[in-house]
Amino acid sequence: MKKVFVAGLLLAGLGFSLPSFATVVTPVPQTIVAANENPVEAKYHKIMENYANGLKAAFAEKDDKKTIAMVNKLNDEMIAGMEKIKPELERWIKGMSEAEKEAFGKRAESKPYLKAIFTIMFDPEIGKRIEENPELKRVLEEGNQRMKNLGFDEEEDDSNYDDGDTN
Repeated sequence: MKKVFVAGLLLAGLGFSLPSFATVVTPVPQTIVAANENPVEAKYHKIMENYANGLKAAFAEKDDKKTIAMVNKLNDEMIAGMEKIKPELERWIKGMSEAEKEAFGKRAESKPYLKAIFTIMFDPEIGKRIEENPELKRVLEEGNQRMKNLGFDEEEDDSNYDDGDTN
């Protein structure tokens, strides 16, 4: 199920570790730009915040056809947003020292949107719903593949990354 969601892959693809979270869904507040936050970082966080809020709304919808339409729209919006900032984001990351990359990773880990996405990812009811609906699973996997296809120059070697998925 992990590979179905884009956010974890994006953070991992940018070279940042993923935290563990409790399973309590909390509202995702609007992003406030921190003093130590680069403008492109703020754009990135906004895209992810919108994605998390959209996923929460999509899976709150009990009609799978509506959920699928909402996820398709979310995927399109996320890809468009990431394509728009990709060159700027890559330049920014390439110019970072290891300490700056670590600081960015810590800031990203503390964002409420990441907790919300992981809460959704590990919700057993949502997981069951996805497994029981091949179309919903396909739409999520397509979004994941589109994000992978977008690619980033600063990808880490994930050969040691085990997402626990045996598929």
